[in-house]
Amino acid sequence: MTIHALFFCSSAVASSEDPNRNNRSNIRTVRKRIDEYGEIMNEDKNDVEIGRQYLESLWDSVEKKHDRKLQRGRMPYLESMMSMLPMSMSLQTTAPTKQNILTKGPNNSPPVIPGRPTQVPSENMPIATKTPTLPTIADPAKPTAEPLTPSSPTAPPIGPTLPTREPIPTKAPIPAPSTGEPAEAPTTPIPPTATGPLTPTRPCIEAEKEIFLLEVLLQTTEKSKLLDVDTPQGMAYSFLLEEEPSFVCTQTLLQRYGLTTFYFAMGGTTWTNSGGWLGHTQECDWYGVNCNDGILSTSLNLAVNNLSGMIPDEISVLSTLQKLDLFFNSITGTLPDGLADLESLTALDLQQNLLVGQAFPISVTSLSQLVSYRISNNQLSGEIPTQISSLRNLKELWAGDNKILGSIPSEIGDLRDIKTIYFDNNDLTGKVPSELGLITLEGLVMNDNNFLGTIPSQLFNVASLNTIRLDGNFLVGNLPDSIGQLTDLENFRVEHNNLSGQIPESIGFMTSLVNLRLNDNFWNGTVPDVFENYKQLDFFDISNSNLAGSIPKSIFSIPTLRLAYMSNCALGGTIPSEYADPPDLRDLYLDGNKFTGVIPPIVPGQLEKLSEFLLQDNNISGAMPESICSLRSDFILDDLWTDCSGESPEIECDFPECCNRCFETETLSPTRKKKRELKAEHLKYA
Repeated sequence: MTIHALFFCSSAVASSEDPNRNNRSNIRTVRKRIDEYGEIMNEDKNDVEIGRQYLESLWDSVEKKHDRKLQRGRMPYLESMMSMLPMSMSLQTTAPTKQNILTKGPNNSPPVIPGRPTQVPSENMPIATKTPTLPTIADPAKPTAEPLTPSSPTAPPIGPTLPTREPIPTKAPIPAPSTGEPAEAPTTPIPPTATGPLTPTRPCIEAEKEIFLLEVLLQTTEKSKLLDVDTPQGMAYSFLLEEEPSFVCTQTLLQRYGLTTFYFAMGGTTWTNSGGWLGHTQECDWYGVNCNDGILSTSLNLAVNNLSGMIPDEISVLSTLQKLDLFFNSITGTLPDGLADLESLTALDLQQNLLVGQAFPISVTSLSQLVSYRISNNQLSGEIPTQISSLRNLKELWAGDNKILGSIPSEIGDLRDIKTIYFDNNDLTGKVPSELGLITLEGLVMNDNNFLGTIPSQLFNVASLNTIRLDGNFLVGNLPDSIGQLTDLENFRVEHNNLSGQIPESIGFMTSLVNLRLNDNFWNGTVPDVFENYKQLDFFDISNSNLAGSIPKSIFSIPTLRLAYMSNCALGGTIPSEYADPPDLRDLYLDGNKFTGVIPPIVPGQLEKLSEFLLQDNNISGAMPESICSLRSDFILDDLWTDCSGESPEIECDFPECCNRCFETETLSPTRKKKRELKAEHLKYA
């Protein structure tokens, strides 16, 4: 019956008579079409040719699909098409305008083609049984109205009304780790909001949803993954198939798909908070998702939320993200290539996870808008590439506690806006780059690596520095007088290196110091007595060096001094009475020196917070003052160690009521000395 209908239609076209046909024989209709590559092509053919080709293509389609449609009971669908065929032959004789054919979507998104998907569905795809509604052919004599598009102000809304919500606050400040990292990110300017690519929309019904969904998702995911229900992509596809058309045929379909895939890939069912996720609401209402005007996602904050699994490449479809915060979870795998598509990203925090692979892949070094990159406390490796210089907007580079190798490239000096660099606890080698002196740094933390050479003198010209941590390396050389220019420096830690020479007197200008740790080096000379203007020093350590001379009295004039370690040097003279002046003093280690004289007594109200007082292995004599012993009886002083052992003890002290450890210097075995040193080291870091 269908074949007879085609022959009938063909004959009708060939024999139809138009009184004006002779006048129109030379008129050719210029039609436009979109080829398989999305290009707009002209078809310069007359009406008869158009009709013939249309029927030939329909004939081929019928032959190919006849058996399959017959088996599925879809012949009524074809017959309804044939009944409408004469209407489709009423072709307009004037060339349609470009607006009639293609209308751009909002923000220059791909053209909106209402009524049908842009790709032919596969044979395994279900075909709608609904009789299609053919477009009304415009009368050439009448003006043709332009089709309504999402960008048209008079167009009816497509899909549900998207709810707005208040922005979700970011995570509370995290207590600073022992490496001295700031508790929270500095405030950075927010770039202009990116509109991002939107999925073309069109009227969508349940019967068309699957075709449209697969057509769109194939732009970003392989079909095999989508059809595999054991993959996060397949789970997301199955979930969207069950969604209402209003949540599928929307401008934000790819965004909903990307977030849903992320949910399944990151073990969403075990999250601490998964409020709203996969619910029948717009994705901007899901926990941790912040959006611009309630439509496009601008931040995803799921820090400390028990995420696990690998970040899927489909993160790339969230192209409007400006902030991605996944701090302190159990994320595994490598940094996905899809990060490269997040061109608006300014902040990426992946600290405290289980990530492996390259710490600086091209997917990260290509993010030119990146301001904050935090990957500390993972298992990332590889070298720091020279391409790091492309991150010109970077202000924070936190990559501590990983397995990063090699040397720091000189190109790091191109990051002129950077404020803090954390490369601590890695396997970095080579020299500390002198180019760091070209940057207005505030924090440089590169302790516990394998750096060699000297500390570049250019570094001491960066007056903006607040923290320098180069401890735990193999640095040599001395400290220049120019170090006194760092008047805003609060933390200066170079302990456990091979530094030598004298401590410059210019450190007296560094009055902002809170931590001054010079221990375990090869200093010589004396300790300059230049601390009278210090107002906030908390931690002072010069132990395990060759420093001689007397204790600088001005160190005890600092009201905030809490920890003072001067063990195992060559200090001599007597203990100054000012040692009891700091009201907050907790630890005072004077053991392993050459002090003489007696221990000065204290007055009531002094040393009320003293917990550890180590005096052994010196040349001190006399009796322990009763005012010191009273600190023990009042349960203030925990440890009081002196040379109070043997037949002729150097210090008279009741054991264990007053002194709880007594040493005999002359007969102390190497084993006991070693244990004493280990004990002192343990107490220092307790």
